[in-house]
Amino acid sequence: MHLRLPLLVLALLAFFWCPPATAGARTADEAEHARLSDEIEKLAKRQVWTGVERKFRDLERLDTEPTYEDLVYGATAARELGDVKHCYERLKAAARLGATKEIVDWLWDIDNNYGSVELLTVPNRSAELLVDEMPFDPNQRKAVEAAQESVRRDGIFVGMLPKGDYSFATQRFTVEPGVSVRIEVSPRVRRQGVIDPVIIYRDEYGNPTTVNPASAKEDASSSQAGTEPSSTDDVPPDSPEE
Repeated sequence: MHLRLPLLVLALLAFFWCPPATAGARTADEAEHARLSDEIEKLAKRQVWTGVERKFRDLERLDTEPTYEDLVYGATAARELGDVKHCYERLKAAARLGATKEIVDWLWDIDNNYGSVELLTVPNRSAELLVDEMPFDPNQRKAVEAAQESVRRDGIFVGMLPKGDYSFATQRFTVEPGVSVRIEVSPRVRRQGVIDPVIIYRDEYGNPTTVNPASAKEDASSSQAGTEPSSTDDVPPDSPEE
């Protein structure tokens, strides 16, 4: 019994002297977080927003939580690069840490002037996104230009656009606050003719509804949301357009 006590003491000392590897990794992440936060602040002061965005994404991969300042810098970088979706997400996270008037007003502006949009080409290929009237607001203009570049380069855009009338691969649609729009352009859809965009309305709690929050009227197209048009033509997904 007396021999076992020293062994137990040594085991306890070894445990506390050599902490688990996870603790060391967490400490390393915290140190890296501090370094990245410092770089983000310096880049933001110089308005190097591409650099801020890159560093913020590096920070998100750490096993730490972004600070309020990190999130505001990240939201600003996303806005300056035309990425309203990530700007909005970072603002909501910042609001949970401290709902300042600046953050609340910023979120209100996005809620009342932007709508969620999902534009797809299947298979992915270059496409054209046109807006009937380019916004005068510089931030809204950046959002439109970023979406146009995305569909031109990759044939896909998932994000938020300013309210207004648009056309994607010749298919027209309208963006309204509180309304989600999904358009898929594929050989199958082309063979069947141009179809109406899938419009998903959501209520104040985020639940799907047939009532358009912008007009408070029921819209028939929303009842078809998420459904594919029927077809008698068995066209392979990757067949060429006709």
